[in-house]
Amino acid sequence: MTINGRNILKVAILLFIAAVVAALYFTPARQYMTREHIGEGVAFMRGLWYGPVVIVFAYAIGCIFAVPASLFIIASGVVWGWKLGGIYAMTGGMMGAVISYFVGRFLGEGLLEKFGGAGKMVERQVASAGLKTMLIVRLIPGPPFAVWNYGAGVAGVRFSDYFLGTLLGTLPAHMIFAYSADQLFNGTMTQGDAVKRLVIIASLLIVLTLLPSVIKRRLAGPSDTA
Repeated sequence: MTINGRNILKVAILLFIAAVVAALYFTPARQYMTREHIGEGVAFMRGLWYGPVVIVFAYAIGCIFAVPASLFIIASGVVWGWKLGGIYAMTGGMMGAVISYFVGRFLGEGLLEKFGGAGKMVERQVASAGLKTMLIVRLIPGPPFAVWNYGAGVAGVRFSDYFLGTLLGTLPAHMIFAYSADQLFNGTMTQGDAVKRLVIIASLLIVLTLLPSVIKRRLAGPSDTA
């Protein structure tokens, strides 16, 4: 493929992703990306023997087009319980993260070089970044999941650090949200059960909120090494 052909392909991919995201967020399709539709989706998914495959690939594709991850995690927890549901959601999320990373890497090929000194500074920062950095940015609330996926690829973060940091950094949130969805939607809901579940869920959410700060302090120190 010639350089011109390669650039045309990059533009085509970028425009396609932008078009799908715009269609999802600025057309009537947006109404289906709400928690109100989870009930209908749950009933449908429970009737499919291949449901786990559907949710995994749907989540992976959703990552590429910046669909809120919480929709897939909650649906997985409700349909299959927090254990299997969490595993299915994590599998889909990691597949989407990997695909997005390589798409970002392809689209951003040579991009930093065009920014002169600023671009070189970013390259040096990326070169010194490693697993610790990736783990921290995945744990700390901030830009959406998809932004980090593409951003890491464009910046040239080492794939091994990106993959492991993403896996460890997003695992707590996936399992806690899947557990919360499972406990709130499934099983008996007497007053006593409801109180117990809400206490457990509140405790887990507090842990999820404090975890980034604790890990950041633990990992604080010299910049990462390769």
